[in-house]
Amino acid sequence: MEERERILNMLSEGKISVKEAEKLLKAVGDKKESTKKGTSIKEKKSSVKKLDGKLKIIVESEDGDNVNISVPLKLAGMVGKLMPGSAKEELENEGIDIGALVNGLGDAIDDFDEDIVNINSSDGDKVRIYIEK
Repeated sequence: MEERERILNMLSEGKISVKEAEKLLKAVGDKKESTKKGTSIKEKKSSVKKLDGKLKIIVESEDGDNVNISVPLKLAGMVGKLMPGSAKEELENEGIDIGALVNGLGDAIDDFDEDIVNINSSDGDKVRIYIEK
């Protein structure tokens, strides 16, 4: 609690800005959390499985309206980095571990060898969603 009080005092004295105080308070909170849980932030990051491949969505319309979407699976691994700290904290409070979700996705992808969706309509339209490894 002493570190937090010092930061708040520096803020009230005008020695640091609100943004600087937020960063420092977050750093103090992260440090305490990693100490409590026994796992550092670096250890958590390194435990996240690397996702290779792409989510592919292909639509071939008989009318000529074609769609080809390719989303790198690495984006899923970046979710934790792109998510605001408060959102991560809220998820963790609800028992949701982003790293475990990404690892689970990686494990599921490794086991997935077929189309997720494969539709051939009577009109000649085709929709295919799959993982390209």
